[in-house]
Amino acid sequence: CVPQLHLQELTQPDPTNRRSVGDSPADLRNFAHNVIRGAAAGNAPAGHQLMQLRGPSVMQVADAPETPVHTEKCILYLFELGANPKAADANGDTAAHLAARRDHLRLLTLLSFDAKWLRNDNGATPLMEAARTGSWKCAKHLLHLLRQAMFNECRQHGNSKRSRLLELQDREGRTASDLARLSGHSELASYIEREMRLVVDADGWISGLTDQEEADRQELQRLAEAGDSAGLRRAATRGSCDLPDGFGRTSVDVGSSQQLVRCLHHAANAGNSAAASALLAAGASANARDKLKSTPLMVAAEFAPPATAAAVGRVLLDSGADWSLKNRDGRTALDLATQEGKSELAELLR
Repeated sequence: CVPQLHLQELTQPDPTNRRSVGDSPADLRNFAHNVIRGAAAGNAPAGHQLMQLRGPSVMQVADAPETPVHTEKCILYLFELGANPKAADANGDTAAHLAARRDHLRLLTLLSFDAKWLRNDNGATPLMEAARTGSWKCAKHLLHLLRQAMFNECRQHGNSKRSRLLELQDREGRTASDLARLSGHSELASYIEREMRLVVDADGWISGLTDQEEADRQELQRLAEAGDSAGLRRAATRGSCDLPDGFGRTSVDVGSSQQLVRCLHHAANAGNSAAASALLAAGASANARDKLKSTPLMVAAEFAPPATAAAVGRVLLDSGADWSLKNRDGRTALDLATQEGKSELAELLR
């Protein structure tokens, strides 16, 4: 069982630097460009000065109506400079609360696990905020983290840490599923309730699907293994597409992960952003490696037509592609884009 003190530490935000946020997207773009420009020039003191001037900058980015690709680099650089992901604003909201509320998956994925379960002044966690606002992408991200042994600590705690985090209540006694249902997001509420029903044992084995859910999962896996994309589109729903088997793998993971990897690399090679978007939506990993250890972003940088390379690159970055990865020759996507004269994509990667 998870000690109560450990759970309190995991859900208690840093009370310092509680300020207001709310800059415009244009201001945030300028701020991101300034930070990145300073980082590229090796000007760390300038970055520190920007942080002091702007206060809790990560929260400002999280609360923006949009998060341009460049802000991801900005955020990582701010963390390198010592930005505190657990800092809270005047309402006790952390960057994770604000990102979950706006469904900013890109930012939420950059935060550490222990920064994603903090409570605000209303006792709400980021999962509760995602549930209340119907932020499916962020809700799924948070729920899927708790399927993983490295985060649920099942070898030490069994299913107790996971279940206690999912069953947390706000100050009015409402769970994440309660908030989703009260806000009119009944499908998301049912999805969260299913995750609460699942059990992860000490060996990481996942159980708890109903007979119907298991039948649905097996049917989706059969369609994936057969390469029946049309059948998958007809059969899969937002809630059923990631039903886990005992190992935590979805039907797409089991049936067609390698096929999706190959297809995504081909789409990147052709500069086909529409195809890349569809494949990523189907479960392809934006950071999957081919036999040459190249990611789709590297393939786009090296082989995509100059006219479409930036567009497919943006799609990949929006889905979490890591521009800092290197191929077997030690080269990044930026190195390859610069070599091939794809200036627009190179600028996006700088």
